[in-house]
Amino acid sequence: MGKGGKGAEAAAAAAGAGEEENMAAWLVAKNTLKIMPFKLPPVGPYDVRVRMKAVGICGSDVHYLREMRIAHFVVKEPMVIGHECAGVIEEVGSGVTHLAVGDRC
Repeated sequence: MGKGGKGAEAAAAAAGAGEEENMAAWLVAKNTLKIMPFKLPPVGPYDVRVRMKAVGICGSDVHYLREMRIAHFVVKEPMVIGHECAGVIEEVGSGVTHLAVGDRC
């Protein structure tokens, strides 16, 4: 499985199941990205949900894109890339005490 816990096809199938989702950049092959749905997991007691305002691609993501691997980790199925991000917190879990809805992060 790629980052996000589901293959791209499974994430796309979730669209019809009424589950909440975002669009994400899926690395599907060498030098090939597809913008496809990503199923959002439920917010747990120590989690926050962030409404993304900007997401960047870092050097390791570019390496994955070009080589489909970094060191011993080889991408064998679709994987979501992009983890340099900023946004606004829109939901907090019951155990989160240091962040609040509306905080920028």
